[in-house]
Amino acid sequence: MKHSLLLVTAAALVLLVTTSSRAEVKVVWDRNSGDAATAQFKFKSVPSPSKTDAATAAKFSIVQGRRDPNGGDVDVLNDGRLPGEEDQPDANFFFAAGSEGGRLLVDLGDVTEVKQVSTYSWHANTRGPQVYKLYAADGSAKDFSAKPAAGTSPEKAGWKLLASVDTRPKDGEPGGQYGVAISDPAGALAKCRYLLFDVSRTEDSDPFGNTFLSEIDVSDGKEYAAPEVKKGSVTTARSGDYEIVFDTTETPELTDWVNTKLRPVCVQWYPKLVAMLPSEGYKAPTRFTISFRKNMQGVAGTSGTRIVCAGAWIKRNLEGEAIGAVVHEMVHVVQQYGRTRGGNRNPGWLVEGVADYIRWFLYEPPSLRPRPNPARAKYTDSYRTTGAFLNYVVEIHDKEIVKKFNAAMRQGKYAPELWKTYTGKTVDELWAEYAKTLQKG
Repeated sequence: MKHSLLLVTAAALVLLVTTSSRAEVKVVWDRNSGDAATAQFKFKSVPSPSKTDAATAAKFSIVQGRRDPNGGDVDVLNDGRLPGEEDQPDANFFFAAGSEGGRLLVDLGDVTEVKQVSTYSWHANTRGPQVYKLYAADGSAKDFSAKPAAGTSPEKAGWKLLASVDTRPKDGEPGGQYGVAISDPAGALAKCRYLLFDVSRTEDSDPFGNTFLSEIDVSDGKEYAAPEVKKGSVTTARSGDYEIVFDTTETPELTDWVNTKLRPVCVQWYPKLVAMLPSEGYKAPTRFTISFRKNMQGVAGTSGTRIVCAGAWIKRNLEGEAIGAVVHEMVHVVQQYGRTRGGNRNPGWLVEGVADYIRWFLYEPPSLRPRPNPARAKYTDSYRTTGAFLNYVVEIHDKEIVKKFNAAMRQGKYAPELWKTYTGKTVDELWAEYAKTLQKG
């Protein structure tokens, strides 16, 4: 195979791939960064994603590799919905953290003349660029296999290589929004029923090198019905300088509750949480998202500025702990302790304890405050137990201790000795003191 570089600009790269049996295939890719990266995925040299292309009616499946459970399923690649921000895992498909990538199969249903294949991605770091090989097949070859075995070249299983894509920039930060368009200026790109994406990771210096693939388009010159739009909503609320996005597209039955019950609490409490957890030179995120997943297990989780809630659990607890659980997760959005490098490791029990202290002793009514069992509990139990312990230390020893620990953990300066510095007693001495008050009732 012969590769020739035709054009490189700040906006786009064009690569012509020549094979001995066919005309040249043109690969064009574009990159948006900063404010140019928006939910519309508009590029200078690559068309924006389509909702009426052939991929809309195609079947996507994984034929090699594992989906990362923090991301969306393969149906996010042709559902016509695009991520609204650079770090929105459940709106993207990506292979499991630490893996080498994998292979995706697109079954168009019938043989058709594919004119162009386009792929889109968006992430702030190394999960933005795209690295993959694209193969096509009509399924008629004697040795054809729709699922080539791991380690087997697709070309030995009835597939034809169309293009190799690598959008990693040679210099500078790799993050951004990427669009790739693969076509043949001479006519159809391929006459095929199947497309195979052999996706590679973009780097191996850490486990997080698998591309956030946002959408895959396949154009054959025909127009297809747009995907059925899921009921539900994506709405935005403002609270002073802050913006909160609520996403119930997977759980439309929660939309009314979110709008009437949860939204007012979030708008009121997020600025309060920011004020409760300050530190020198720190500015809390001004925008974050709360989404509700239909098939998520557990309760809720936060990654950066993305809160994801288990729809089933929330529905079971609408009249109970649902709102408080979201308040707990909003504390994590404000904390942002994981962004500090080179500092001391923060104890997970204290990180969660701070969030539950604020939830149970500042947000929830006093009648619901937890009371640990001194015969079984310890301050390292995290969540409610640690929250109750912190409340005791706040009331008896230092009203500012949560702010102090917050600042220390955010700066990577937490150390067990700080308990004695702040209160004159070690954490074990403080717990023993608190346990006695519990025993006395």
